[in-house]
Amino acid sequence: MELNTLETEMLIDIYDSFMMPEMPFEIENYILIEEDPQKKRQEFAFYLRKLKKLALIKFEEKEVFVKSGNHSTKYNNNITIIYGDKIYIDSKGIKLVERYKYSHSEIKEKYIIND
Repeated sequence: MELNTLETEMLIDIYDSFMMPEMPFEIENYILIEEDPQKKRQEFAFYLRKLKKLALIKFEEKEVFVKSGNHSTKYNNNITIIYGDKIYIDSKGIKLVERYKYSHSEIKEKYIIND
């Protein structure tokens, strides 16, 4: 299982919003490929579904996604609204983020020591 940079950022942000509820998880925090707002939501939903399929996050689709409009064949959905406050990190996701944060803090410490 390998996550791309965007998926990793999303997972870390979901973790952070779980640990610090005052930090909202919102689509506006990400640089997505799509320009059109509707297509951006479809792209974002695609990545969320991938993280869910990998059992890193959990959510009920009917609570998180509002569907209508044109179906995207590229992202295989017709999502028009996303409620990020109903998305939760799973234990597998927590472990992955904590390992990631630990390994990156160790790298930073090595740079500080060597400077």
